[in-house]
Amino acid sequence: MSKTVLLLGSGGKEHAWALALIKSNANIITWAPKINPGIKEISIGVLEAPYNRNERLLDEWLNQIDLVIIGQTSPSLEGIGDWLEEFGIEVFSPSAKNTLIEASKSYMRKFITRNEINGNIDYVICSSESDVKSYLDKSLEVAVKPDGLTGGNGVRVFGDHLKSKEEILEYAKLLISNDGKVVIEEIVKGVEFSLQGFANGEQIVFLPLVKDYKRAFNGDKGPNTASMGSCSFTNHTLPYLSDNHLIEAKQIMKDVLKALKKENGDYKGAIYGQFMITEDGPKIIEFNARMGDPEAFNIFAILETPILDLIDSLSTNSIDNQTVKFTKSATCALYLVPEGFPENTQIGQHISIPSGIENNFRIAYVDKINGKYITTKKRSFVIVGTGETISEARENVYNIIPKNFDGIRYRTDIGLEYEI
Repeated sequence: MSKTVLLLGSGGKEHAWALALIKSNANIITWAPKINPGIKEISIGVLEAPYNRNERLLDEWLNQIDLVIIGQTSPSLEGIGDWLEEFGIEVFSPSAKNTLIEASKSYMRKFITRNEINGNIDYVICSSESDVKSYLDKSLEVAVKPDGLTGGNGVRVFGDHLKSKEEILEYAKLLISNDGKVVIEEIVKGVEFSLQGFANGEQIVFLPLVKDYKRAFNGDKGPNTASMGSCSFTNHTLPYLSDNHLIEAKQIMKDVLKALKKENGDYKGAIYGQFMITEDGPKIIEFNARMGDPEAFNIFAILETPILDLIDSLSTNSIDNQTVKFTKSATCALYLVPEGFPENTQIGQHISIPSGIENNFRIAYVDKINGKYITTKKRSFVIVGTGETISEARENVYNIIPKNFDGIRYRTDIGLEYEI
């Protein structure tokens, strides 16, 4: 018997969720303030409305919904999942309280500190310019972070974005004026990696590791973006990550889930930990209360176990990493973005995808009018490829892209350094 799933969110990773759910024989109802055209085409119901706790919004479908999945952070933070649980509906997404692990950097750092979880770094939470000056007297080697959600674009680092003490102070003062506080952290140097999992309480199924590429241009040049692409390997790990570092990071994630359960109740849904490998082991950079984007595409491209079976097994405490199957394939996911992205994005460009290849395109933040896609200020499409090697996965992505694709640009080096 197929399940009806209410899916909240309208970005690329929500389209990845939707396609995985369809593969698992689900019926999808999509809810977002602005509907993703790709999700709309495979949904049995569409609710284009702001996220709020209005029962009348869901009158038509409330009794049909078996499961809720919230792909984006903001609806979880606003308590939409908590509200839907009051109707007796299963929600596979974190509560508002548990979403703070992503939504508030000050909460996350204090949470890690009070629960004595390994991997924390030196930090200070400042509410005044004098607090900032006091910390900078110790070192200028800092990352300056807004407390709340900024779509991955609010962090500024000394030596990269900020060139002097005065620039640090000015940016910190701006964030304090906006949020009442700013988080200042020591810069930790090493190699970054991310670890994702699906969790329910203290249970977690760890997912294959994925490398993503944040910088806007080839060679890791230009400003940071949410991500321009990602790749994964046939052995489901990363070539620069030791077994011991992976074991340590997994233990940190388990300790986080245990502490969240103690403080806020069971954490349910996807969780994403970003770490830096240092001489002292993995250090925590941040957590996300959702899947990565585009890493979700890499994961769902090789997930053999139907996603609804996985969620059911987590809900009944009958799962472990051995029962979840992934194909031994390499993957490449490439974001196609508007010309000028991210700093001078060309909005409103009409994009035509040639017939015969449209099914290879995953939809992110574009409009669709009269069969044509129209660019917005955000990323546009994703193409995903798999193969026996990174080279083959890359070929299965880049060979699809039309040679003359007006209005769109992309990096040409996703996974290139790992070609054989």
